[in-house]
Amino acid sequence: MKYIKAKYPNGRAYTFRTDDDVKPGDVVSTSYGAKLIVSDEPADMEWIETYGTGKISEVKKVEVK
Repeated sequence: MKYIKAKYPNGRAYTFRTDDDVKPGDVVSTSYGAKLIVSDEPADMEWIETYGTGKISEVKKVEVK
């Protein structure tokens, strides 16, 4: 499981978890179908451990055609 930062279009970056191999600029999707763009900001592991890993939403990579 990897922790990444991704942002909504014209929004700020939030922390998500994923099993997919993603890089900055890739498009990912939440379980609700919202599309986000992976940012190059590092995920703050101290914040993740404090907040709780089970409360962080999971995203999946979207294949762009």
